[in-house]
Amino acid sequence: MDHSTHHNLAMDHSAHLQMDHGPGHGNHGEHGGGDTCTMHSALTWSYKDTCVVFSSWHIKKPIDLVLSMFVIMALAYFYEYLKYYIYKFQLNQSSASNSNIQRRYKLANSVWYGLQVGFSFMLMLVFMTYNGWLMLSVVVGAIWGNYHWGSKVKSAGVQELSCH
Repeated sequence: MDHSTHHNLAMDHSAHLQMDHGPGHGNHGEHGGGDTCTMHSALTWSYKDTCVVFSSWHIKKPIDLVLSMFVIMALAYFYEYLKYYIYKFQLNQSSASNSNIQRRYKLANSVWYGLQVGFSFMLMLVFMTYNGWLMLSVVVGAIWGNYHWGSKVKSAGVQELSCH
């Protein structure tokens, strides 16, 4: 069987994909990249045309990368604070004796937990850009946050925040 006519069905396994943001958003921007996001499937140190979580968070210039790195570090730091806040909230919950108050605490605790999970997924999406600079920003922010907030939890007699 001759497969020479099926050349257009071959799959492209290149290292990245280009994503257009829809009608009216082509490669005609003032910096050459336009509004096209580049999605990588392997580690890269290139910042050009990287979109972070949302298509509107589009890194086109070096200053965009630097600002994004600081924002991501702050978000990872805040995630560590959120874990600390939830831990402190749970400590207060254990002192409630009224069943109505316990139910409200349980509901509030579940909402806080859901926010924590959603936040962690957003940080995971930052990691999934495969951009080394942004990945390092998540790690540095997590280290910074754990250094500050994790030490407060440990001083209260708790050795780790992980669920058992």
